[in-house]
Amino acid sequence: MSLKTIKRLVATMILVAPLQCIGDEQYSPESEQDKVAAADSDMVEEIMAAEFDLPPENEASEVKEHLSTITIEGRYERQGTVSLQPGTGGSLDTAELLKRVPGANVNRNGALTNLPQYRGLAGNQINVSVDGVNLKEVGPNSMDTSLSNLPKAVVKSVKVYRGIAPVSSGIETLGGSIATEFKKGEFADEGEIITHGAASAGYSWVNAGRFTGLNASVANEHNLFYFNGSYEKGNDYNFADGRRVRPSRYERSTWGAGYGFNMNEHEAGVAYEHKYTVNSGTPSLPLDIKFIRSDVANFKYSGEFDNGYRLDFNGFFQTSDHQMDNFSLRPVPTPGGSPRFRFIDNELEAGGYRLMLTIPELASGDLKIGVDGDLANHNALVQDPTNAAFFITAFNDAEINRYAAFVEWDGRFGEDWDLELGLRYNRIEMDAGNIGTSLKPPPAQLLATRFNARSKKKTNNNVDGVAVLRYSASDSLDLELGIASKTRAPSYQQRYNWIPLETTGGLADGRVYVGDIDLHSERSYEAEFSLDWHTDRYYITPGIFYRYIDGFIQGIAVTDVPTLMVAGKIQPGGPAPLQFGNINAQLYGSDVEMGIRLTDWMRLDAVLSYVRGRRVGSSSDNLYRIAPLNGRLKMTLEHADWMGQFEFVGAAKQTSTAAFNGETSTAGYGLFNVRVQYQPHYNTVSGLILAAGVDNILDKQYADHLSGVNRAKNADLAGLSNPRVPSPGRNVYATVSYDW
Repeated sequence: MSLKTIKRLVATMILVAPLQCIGDEQYSPESEQDKVAAADSDMVEEIMAAEFDLPPENEASEVKEHLSTITIEGRYERQGTVSLQPGTGGSLDTAELLKRVPGANVNRNGALTNLPQYRGLAGNQINVSVDGVNLKEVGPNSMDTSLSNLPKAVVKSVKVYRGIAPVSSGIETLGGSIATEFKKGEFADEGEIITHGAASAGYSWVNAGRFTGLNASVANEHNLFYFNGSYEKGNDYNFADGRRVRPSRYERSTWGAGYGFNMNEHEAGVAYEHKYTVNSGTPSLPLDIKFIRSDVANFKYSGEFDNGYRLDFNGFFQTSDHQMDNFSLRPVPTPGGSPRFRFIDNELEAGGYRLMLTIPELASGDLKIGVDGDLANHNALVQDPTNAAFFITAFNDAEINRYAAFVEWDGRFGEDWDLELGLRYNRIEMDAGNIGTSLKPPPAQLLATRFNARSKKKTNNNVDGVAVLRYSASDSLDLELGIASKTRAPSYQQRYNWIPLETTGGLADGRVYVGDIDLHSERSYEAEFSLDWHTDRYYITPGIFYRYIDGFIQGIAVTDVPTLMVAGKIQPGGPAPLQFGNINAQLYGSDVEMGIRLTDWMRLDAVLSYVRGRRVGSSSDNLYRIAPLNGRLKMTLEHADWMGQFEFVGAAKQTSTAAFNGETSTAGYGLFNVRVQYQPHYNTVSGLILAAGVDNILDKQYADHLSGVNRAKNADLAGLSNPRVPSPGRNVYATVSYDW
């Protein structure tokens, strides 16, 4: 089998790393023209030998022992689809892994409350699947973001579709698509019984944070049982000279168990996952997490039939409870003062399904036909523990039910051309029940009366289309051109937030918002071009994109007098309230990943990302919370059982800020990190990895532009010139893991 054929069958390797290594090790990527499949161990060995001059297969006894700790992290379903596997760095949050992907970033609202951002779009504009299902956030301010449902200690991989996501990747993928997966173990060969497991632990000095994780499985050729669990806890973190961000503490525990059955080409499984978060700070939001309790049941089936057809089904059910307040972790409010005591009780029930049939070799390509959908019901009640009579029903039976169907063909014509065509129909049905409040002033009662008098039932019928053309110009150069039209319906907060509150899905700009029942769906028109130029020694994968969004949803000025009067009572002396409205907007930019192997033991890798977002029309403004030019440069040194990394992470100043949101500019910054790892390759301890590192070596005081505005009273933050929550200072950490 030729090297080119192997590359096309498996994937480009952007990131190759030990299972629990510090950070991500990158090698030169090669573009992939066929479907992603699980990496077969023999094929991995062949690629590693051909690409990185490992010994040939007749010397494989020693190589196989070494390869047991190697995992392909960057693989392609199309050019640029990156899979990441978590390392043992200082961050515990899965979302932080996105910063390694060109064009991706994180909107940070708390230690465990980080919203993914990709090419300027964020939150529920991005589709996130957790082990094949689209889990829902129970909190109206996205405290339990989708990626927070999967702690890094139990993550197998995080896959990001670079560029335009295929229609088969999710129901609403206007801003991109991210797929995450648990560690579960694997079936044994015929006649064998195998056990697999991984245990990890670590400590982080910047916040006295510690974590432990365990994954274990036992299987024969037909049956697989697995368990995973994790526990994380940390105090308020230091940001400079011993000062602390309060509240930024966190505590979270998770556990899950599952069973899989495999017979010939058919596999089925059931799983249960439980997550419990308690007393965790979100300083960019008006309240903190008192607790979040979430339970998810999941069922999967996949089977391949004699004619080559493949059928996949996934179904889930989720229940979540969430309480938040502003007095457990923050200074207790003064009775009758501002802010007032607030306590919110939230409930969620959700479920969903996905059924997809794959027909191979249809007109020299694979055809996918599928239906998917999910249903969610949200409730939120605002209370005051010092006043039993006070209440605001923020959301009552707020429903979003999504039903969809899609068809996608991905195939080859000619020797060097590939084409992907996709069409998706999404039907989004929304409704909400009547609300109420104990607030007596006439303006508040008027807002409630008007909302209750209206029909809240809304239906959006949306159609998405994708076309991606790929061309292999040579063994070392691949080109991709993609166009798409995609949609997203309003969130329940944007439609049904009837009274000015900061329940905004995590905007974290310090303002109160009201919704608009008559909002239209967002429609994006996007074009992107990228290339992948690679040799055995170096690679560079630049991409450029342009996106025009008709009906982009953001806050606009409120003109309704009763709403303005109520906002003045709810947030005395605060900034002007905003109402969610449809505008026109455009986003454009470029991102690139590159690297070069200098010697057999030294290489350099870099990521650089830039995006600009602007409002289009009669009012000129910038879009809110757009990352400035940012990137990272990393040098990796490897020798025998040792690996070291020296990394520079930087961002330019951001002055293109959103006036409508009162967004302030931020200064640029540069950070230096160092990491070291030891992994002995001896039979008895080959699964052991010891790691340590220092992030922000110079203890730089800075605020990332994507961090939210500080909403907590904190003397250590009072004298800062920028209202954003500062990022952590110098962090020394150590981790240990053992795989068997």
